[in-house]
Parts: sequence; C-alpha cells; structure tokens
Amino acid sequence: MLSRNKKTIVSLLLLVLVFAFSYSFAEVEDKNEAQILDKQQGTVKSSSKSAIWTETLTLQDFFLSPDYSEVMGKIKEYKKVLAKTYSETPSVFSTAIYYGLLLIDLGELEKAKLVWNGALKDFRSNETPKAYKAWLDARLGNYQAAKDAWYPIAKQKVDDGIIGSHAGIWLVHHTDSVVGLYLIKDYLPETQREEVSRVVDSIVGSIPQNPKFAAILINEYLKSGQLEKAAVLLAGALQTNPDDPVLITLLGIAQLMKNHHDEALQLFDRAREINPNILTNRIMRARALFALHKEKESFEELDEAMKLNPDLNIAENKKKKYLAAKSYIALKKLKKEKEFKESKEDKDLSKAFVPKN
Repeated sequence: MLSRNKKTIVSLLLLVLVFAFSYSFAEVEDKNEAQILDKQQGTVKSSSKSAIWTETLTLQDFFLSPDYSEVMGKIKEYKKVLAKTYSETPSVFSTAIYYGLLLIDLGELEKAKLVWNGALKDFRSNETPKAYKAWLDARLGNYQAAKDAWYPIAKQKVDDGIIGSHAGIWLVHHTDSVVGLYLIKDYLPETQREEVSRVVDSIVGSIPQNPKFAAILINEYLKSGQLEKAAVLLAGALQTNPDDPVLITLLGIAQLMKNHHDEALQLFDRAREINPNILTNRIMRARALFALHKEKESFEELDEAMKLNPDLNIAENKKKKYLAAKSYIALKKLKKEKEFKESKEDKDLSKAFVPKN
C-alpha cells in the first residue's frame, strides 16, 4: 500500500494535471510543447491539433490474483505454498483458481495451462475456469479461443441489463472477461471486432466506477485525444482507488503527454512500487527517463520490460527511436470520436465515483 505521503504526491500531481487540462490541454495551446511535438512529427503548427497516445494497455498490465499486491514482497514463498497445496488438493476450487491466476500473473504460462485444463474438467459447470483459461489463451496468442469464451459471458450481462434489478451480481470473472475482450479486440477479424466493441462499449460506459472499466475509458480517451475527459475520469477513479497501479500508470502517461517528465517519472515509480510487473508502466517509465536525458537508466528499464515480455525484443541500435516521444505521442487534428454509451446516472463521470448515501 502507498504511504500517506506518496498518496499525497499522486493527488497533487493529479490536481496539477486537471488544472492544466482546464487550460485546453486537448488543444495543445502551450507554444513550446506544440513546437516540440510539431518538430518531431514534421507537421504544421495548429491549435486545432490534439496530442494522442498511439499505444494501448495490454494483457500484462492487469493482474488477476486477488491478493497479489499484499504478497508482492514475499511472492516466492506465496507461490511455494500454493504449489504445495495444489499438488495435494488439485480438485479444490479455491486452490486451483488461486494457483492458476498466480501462474498467469508470473508469466509461467505452460504451468498455468496444466492447472486451467484440470480446472475445466473438474469444474465444468462453473464459468470462472472458462474465463481465466481464456485469459491464458489470449496471453499465448490464441485470441479466437479467448473471444469464444469471453464473448458469451459479457453478452449475457448485456442481455440481463448490465445494471439494475435484473442485472444480477457482477463477479470478478465477469469484469475480467469484458477487460479481456477489450484488450484483444484489435486482433480479431473486423466483423467480430465490431460485435465485441458494441458489447464492451455498452458495459464500460454503464459502470465507469469499476476501476478496470475506468482504465479502459481513460485508455480510449488518451488514444483519441479526449484528454480533458481522461483527466476528469482519472480524478474520480484515483479518489476511490488511490493504490491502483494501472490508473497511476495512465496518469503518468497523461503527464508525459503534457511534457511533465519529472512528474510522470514520480508516478511511474509509485506504480512500480505497488506492482513491478506491469508492462506498460515499465515501458513508459523508460521513456520518462529517456526524456529526462537519463539514457543509461532508460535502457536498463527497457531491458526490464523486455524481460517481462520477450516479444518486445527492441534491438540495441533501435532503443533510442523506440524511447523517443514521437514513437508514442502524435499530433492529430481533432475529430468527433465515438463515445462510450453512458447511463443517465453516470453522464458526469467524475461523480460516478462518489459513494451515494
């Protein structure tokens, strides 16, 4: 957990960001920052252009173990205990689920495959093993198999009404199925991508107070240049989830897009303290270091990111290009973007996180 001082720093940096957005960050009106980005992109300066994040969150940014942050400092011991318990009682539901989730979180995917295949056989009538076997499939690049498992789960929640008296209970595997669909949709055929997007958009826009769904919305806003909306939603989300490393990472990205490199690095440091294995955080931390002319440290941080995901595999002579701002920030002319569907109760996203009496 973050100390009170560290939470205060996050809150102050968020306040600075929201204040900056109130002065039309979405239009990049600061002349010096516009000149930097325009120079990188070779474009004509224009106040009608918006900074956009050209990347996205990944499966390796969302951790599944329910108590992962609590055991972070003793993860080896925790894994050892779970492995022993599982070897003795593999057919106990909680043991199989907890051990399988931890193996996915640690990237031990072949071991995880054995656990989840066993869970599918032992608990055929339960959706949970299906949902997390799908997460494993997605991590292994089997996106169609993941979609085939996740889509019916998410679609059923839409058919039930998402929220309200007929919606039923939202369990963790429901949320993770929706998040998984969002993260893999761009790897699906176009026709499937459209149906998945409709379901995901409908759900996350109806429940923005869910921190994982808030992260999806914020991710989309940063990618589409709707940066004021990102700031408003970040303010509400971090107010109620101050220790969420994905949300803190997204705030760091927003600060980086504003060329607040020191502030961004502080946020990436905070997220890393909570969970050092979030891929996007490690990549963006390397970029913040590079922007601060700490090249050696930035290369070392990028190496750590590549350990988390060997597929990243950035050659030594291409690291500078990969870390430079123009590889992840672009200026594009503002246009009307697709809106996530919002319920009447949640049209003011910042208020969606305030507990109702």
